[in-house]
Amino acid sequence: MTNNQEKQTEGKLAGQAMSENEAIFRHTAGMANRFKSHMDFHFTRILAREAYGGSAAGECFEAASRIVDGKFETYAPAWFPTAQRIEERAWDCLKKGHKVSAREAFLRAAVYWGCVGMYTRDTDPLTKESCMRTRTLFKEFGKLSDPIVEPVDIPYENGRVLKGYFTRGGAPGEKRPTLLAMGGGENYLEEVYLQAGAGAVRRGYNSLVFEVPGQKAAIWENPDLFLRMDAEVPVGYVVDYALSRPEVDPERIALIGHSVGGYYTTRAACFEKRISALIPSPIIWSMQPQMLQVLGFDNTKPYPRDMESQIDPANTTAKFLLEGDFRSRCGHKNTTIAQWMDYLGKATVLGLEDQITCPVLNMIGEGEFGPEQLAEERRHFAMLKNPKNRFNLTTALEGGEAHCTENNLMLKNQLEMDWLDEVFGFGL
Repeated sequence: MTNNQEKQTEGKLAGQAMSENEAIFRHTAGMANRFKSHMDFHFTRILAREAYGGSAAGECFEAASRIVDGKFETYAPAWFPTAQRIEERAWDCLKKGHKVSAREAFLRAAVYWGCVGMYTRDTDPLTKESCMRTRTLFKEFGKLSDPIVEPVDIPYENGRVLKGYFTRGGAPGEKRPTLLAMGGGENYLEEVYLQAGAGAVRRGYNSLVFEVPGQKAAIWENPDLFLRMDAEVPVGYVVDYALSRPEVDPERIALIGHSVGGYYTTRAACFEKRISALIPSPIIWSMQPQMLQVLGFDNTKPYPRDMESQIDPANTTAKFLLEGDFRSRCGHKNTTIAQWMDYLGKATVLGLEDQITCPVLNMIGEGEFGPEQLAEERRHFAMLKNPKNRFNLTTALEGGEAHCTENNLMLKNQLEMDWLDEVFGFGL
């Protein structure tokens, strides 16, 4: 996007976004605009999975026809029959020896089972079933893929393991640059392959997608391990594992994180110097201000201790955060919102900017921030001094303005991987 094009759309779109009740997950031109609530962002990103075979538009819109906008309790029942039907088709194709068709259906079924658990509460049995079915079906997809998408156990603290998937970018044992990729607060591990892993492998990179304690399905593997703010610890174990593989070039390891993962990866890069390049989508400098904004509070002022009584019931993004499982995965299921915000106040990289020395590509969708916050993002990014740093704003004119550029995976991966090619001198 040129500077002139960026200026043409930035103010208008950002101003429009600020008029919305919800922050970050806003209604913009490149969204599906099927729903008026937070559901539209999730529906849009599922549609966008079609770029790598993770969805089919007709199947998605058929499921959406059963959803009542803003009524979270209608979301799982709408996706459940779609997920079941495509899963049955996958097994039937495999039984008959149609391996390509089976592989394609297993991937779509895995994504649709993830949709089933998107808005369920952490106490709902469907939440766990959604996670486990997604994992099982994605593994079937991985077995039938070329190269194979290999499930891996990443050694972690006290004998525990973190789950991941490794995919070779070249021949067995051939050293290649490697992209380590993680999702955000509501991502399934398997989705991250579609967000970043598949695009990396197409370009000859190894891909290692991973989850940290407390992420969507990880909480079922280790229910006593919650999201931790010292992200360099779990990420360090992931780097250890990557370096144990003969295919990984130790001098060319990149790390990408989406949404909340933009905080985790940025924090990790402050301390984990084996990371050669960083792609936060976008950088989250501090978790607490972002969450306050999403909940509808002025993040420039002290927040009240009785936040429960001041949440706008029409703010479906706030409802999603408070009633879904993200809060409990932070270990704050039974605390007040203010106590949760106190905890998130510890999650910051402010004051650590000079410790981020590797090249950084900051991926921001134009619809994520209003004009004042976007200006602050630019000012803060300028504090990072690597000459290869790049501040990228994807815009509505490009059809990539959504949170994490989730509405245009082709554009997202092109911008990210072309920058990595230039930083690593690979594939040019």
